[in-house]
Amino acid sequence: MRFKFKIQKGQASLEYMVMLGLSLGVFAAILYFSSTLIASTSAQIGVDSAFRAVNHMQESSDFIYIHGYPSKTQINVYIPPSVEDVTIFNNNSINVRVGVGEYYTDVHGVTRGLVQGDLSDISTEGNFVLDIYAHDNEWVNITVI
Repeated sequence: MRFKFKIQKGQASLEYMVMLGLSLGVFAAILYFSSTLIASTSAQIGVDSAFRAVNHMQESSDFIYIHGYPSKTQINVYIPPSVEDVTIFNNNSINVRVGVGEYYTDVHGVTRGLVQGDLSDISTEGNFVLDIYAHDNEWVNITVI
């Protein structure tokens, strides 16, 4: 006795819909993974740019402090778009507050000498020119030009 397998039209379209559903599920998973990866990468780039800016300000102020009065230099720093605040506190620390998602992280550098200055003008993304110079009383001043 011979069996004849007859595929019905409804079964074939159901198989196509199952394959389409599985394909869309895999595509959605890949899309979710890539968007999460892109978001975390942009946050890491913002923190890294802030770290480089703080490090450049710290090294330049240490250089001016070591050489003493009347040393002076100008530096260019890039401030990423996620920066909320740039401050000098305790007269020897430069702090940059970076927004990472819903939270904040602080990037700071401690200088060798006493540092003063007003960096409140740095609150937006961009390249800034900073004037760093030594006072005769062993202070280093950092100002935005």
